[in-house]
Amino acid sequence: MSARGPARRRGASGAEIDALRLDWAAQWPQALAAWGRFTRLHAPVLHGRGQTPADVGSFAWFSCTDVEVHIDLADIADRGLADHAVAVLAHEIGHHVLSPGDLSTSALLLARARTGLVDLVDAAPLISNLWSDLLINDRLQRRSGIAMDALWRAIGPPQPDDVVMQLVARTYELLWSLPSSTLTQPAAPIPEAEAGLCARLVRAYADDPVGGIGGFAALVRRLAGPLPDPGAPDESAAALADRTDAASSRIGTGRAAVCAQHGEAGGQVVGLSGDPTLATPVLHPALDPRVVGPVPDPGDAEPAADPNAAPPGVGPGSGQALSPAAYHQVLTQLGVSDSLEESARRWYREQAARYLVPFPTRTSPAVLEPLLAAHELWEVSDDLGDIDWTATLLRSPVVVPGVTTVQRGHDDSPGSDPAPEPVDLDLYLDSSGSMPDPRGRVSPIALAGAVLALSALRAGARVQATTWSGPNQIAGTGGFTRDPDAVLTAIVAHFGGGTSFPLPLLAATHPDLPDPRRRPCHIAVISDDGVSSMFGAGQEPGADDVAGRAVRSAAGGGSLILLASAQVVEHIASIAPGYDVYAVVEWEDLMPFAREFVRRTWARSAGARSAGVRSPGMRSPGIQPPGVRR
Repeated sequence: MSARGPARRRGASGAEIDALRLDWAAQWPQALAAWGRFTRLHAPVLHGRGQTPADVGSFAWFSCTDVEVHIDLADIADRGLADHAVAVLAHEIGHHVLSPGDLSTSALLLARARTGLVDLVDAAPLISNLWSDLLINDRLQRRSGIAMDALWRAIGPPQPDDVVMQLVARTYELLWSLPSSTLTQPAAPIPEAEAGLCARLVRAYADDPVGGIGGFAALVRRLAGPLPDPGAPDESAAALADRTDAASSRIGTGRAAVCAQHGEAGGQVVGLSGDPTLATPVLHPALDPRVVGPVPDPGDAEPAADPNAAPPGVGPGSGQALSPAAYHQVLTQLGVSDSLEESARRWYREQAARYLVPFPTRTSPAVLEPLLAAHELWEVSDDLGDIDWTATLLRSPVVVPGVTTVQRGHDDSPGSDPAPEPVDLDLYLDSSGSMPDPRGRVSPIALAGAVLALSALRAGARVQATTWSGPNQIAGTGGFTRDPDAVLTAIVAHFGGGTSFPLPLLAATHPDLPDPRRRPCHIAVISDDGVSSMFGAGQEPGADDVAGRAVRSAAGGGSLILLASAQVVEHIASIAPGYDVYAVVEWEDLMPFAREFVRRTWARSAGARSAGVRSPGMRSPGIQPPGVRR
């Protein structure tokens, strides 16, 4: 809801605000009914004077994290909006019902708005909120009979230099058949053509907020000033700053603030990193068949486009996923992430989820089978479903929780069936200068590592993840862990230095005399020709057999996944006893490799395991054994 408007009235007293609170609380059910009789949402949070967060900047907002409506009653009273309770409350409910609805959709709106704004991405939160407001207000005015136009009259016209709010106000006039200057600022130019397109855009995408916001952002960006010319010589930093500042000033910096949709650090955003439509080109409304209808080309004999079809380049399977850097920027604007590492963890976890594979398990001697035992006391902290009510009532007709309640006890008896035992994973990822920084660019190494590590954790295994580069450049979990955040933090670390494999860490993790109670562990290394340092190259004398002793001690085998020439791979295979060596043609081939890695590696029995390269008969596209010419 816009925070623009006429001069403030005198400050309302505490008694007036208390009366306003009772009045607005009583009108909440009517606001809910505007969205249907089955709409449910708990009562709004009605703030008094001085109780509003300092960073809100509006008299009403919706929290996507807490799923609740907030109203600043003091600001409402000061602006003279006390008589518009149903309109304001119903509008905020619309952010829950229609747009954005939740944090994930809010993130999609931001991402598409950033694409449409091109070089003015800082305005994406404002544009996202304005677009949601347009859809909500038009729905309430036309379908629910809520007098949103009266609310906008009470709010007042935009400032003379506020081009975007002038566009929005004129769009409302066209949508609701109001005379010009009813809501707009008569002393300022009116973007008539743009408002006409915007009104048609709102109706075309009334039920598709994510589909239409890109066009709205493109419309606003054109209105703000000329777009950068990709064919022109590179601008100087000063010229670029002048151009973007001029365009940003026309969009505004929050003077016409809209009702916020607050996100809090740690909020869950699902599906953003892999949505295939986010990177598709944005269509200006003047070129969108859904907005203006088919525009036939006189020289084109092909039939006209279907106005209800998706715009070109939009649809399942098109486009590319957001990069980790762009993903971080969206989450930052949404307010759910404040660090690059946290965003990178989220990105790789979400991307890896589609590739997770069952991690291998081995069998322990026998599984324990449960046996019924005598009754024992059921305490208040126990699961309510564990109470044996028959035994409890036989013991006493008066039930006193924790005193007379009993539950059936259980003992364990060794069974004859073997129990599965997961194989732990010791993962090493190369982070030298030849590798991309996974926090800014898509890193196939980090993604493959995330697939293996998260698969292992899902199977109940423990994981030690280590990212390494030059001497003393190590980031890791500091031991085996079941914490996925700790594992992913190690996976997304980056150094970009030299290449020196951390042999001391490998030796300490897998000593020559291992604990016999320790589970078997698989050692996996993803690198390029720098893996030679794992077998003594550039290391201290006597380090050439550390890796061999470690894989024997680990008792779970080892794998080296390398992007290197056939000669290098053959050489590594000859000096890497106990390790299976795999060659990938391109780093992008790591994903099909990761999906098939477990099945290939554990297809043989433990006794038949042999070092060397994988059989050519087991080859899959992009993965080659040494000696194959590429």
